[in-house]
Amino acid sequence: MRRSSIIMLIAAVALGLIAVLFARTFLNGSDDSAGPASAAVRTVPTAIAATDIKFGQKITPEMVKVVDWPANTLPQGSFQRMEELTMGAGRTAMRPIVANEILTENSLATGANRLSTAPLLNPQMRAVSVPVNEVSGVAGLIFPGDRVDVFMTRQPEEAMAISELLVQGARVLAVGVDMNVGKDKPEIVKSATIEVTPLQAQKIALAVTVGQLNLALRHFSDESRVRLQTAQVMDLNDGTITRLVRKPTSGGGGGEAAPKGGGGGGPPRIGPGVVVMRGTESKFESVIGK
Repeated sequence: MRRSSIIMLIAAVALGLIAVLFARTFLNGSDDSAGPASAAVRTVPTAIAATDIKFGQKITPEMVKVVDWPANTLPQGSFQRMEELTMGAGRTAMRPIVANEILTENSLATGANRLSTAPLLNPQMRAVSVPVNEVSGVAGLIFPGDRVDVFMTRQPEEAMAISELLVQGARVLAVGVDMNVGKDKPEIVKSATIEVTPLQAQKIALAVTVGQLNLALRHFSDESRVRLQTAQVMDLNDGTITRLVRKPTSGGGGGEAAPKGGGGGGPPRIGPGVVVMRGTESKFESVIGK
């Protein structure tokens, strides 16, 4: 019995040693495989915001800190040294920046004396201002960064009032003199500056001289383009036949004055009646004897 017990004890010790050696070998192998992967991640010094930065604030050294950041995840236009942001003309925040956000050229303007919409423009685009009021400016609910459509309404001398769509999906650069995309309170202003193509800028420049402009706010993700015909007064209903009751005329016999243009314009319109309009055609129907 003693001999078998000794043999079992030796076997147990041997199995324990084997288990320890196997565990150590397995763990060392895991460390070796993780080591090269960890060493493959290259980091570079990157300037980030040390605190929240408000729109229009000049960047100062205490607002910036430099940390090591994985090189393969850096956004384009980032900065590696604090001096790039604070020396020389300096930089100014073009939008609100939160703490620990990477500072980039797109979020900052060079120079600290003034802000301009020019750095916000996409290549080949133009910035134009359109007059607005409480109604045409959507009650002050348009903010920098929004997307809008531009409509023009005018009254031609030879026709009824019309409304036309000039621009679709234009980006708002500023409302009044405020370019802050972090603006959170509505405000009634007298103008809005939008980003358009050169041709659209030309149309808007003409439109403000002949009619009234209105802005229509659209959803951020709406990139659709719709085709709208020129709308006239007769298009304001839901498509049913419009019946217009003519005003009674003053003068003998209850007659009606002849239309402009003299005779030869069709049978005279005598007595009370209605004008039935179908599209651009109209027809007078007397109600006498009916």
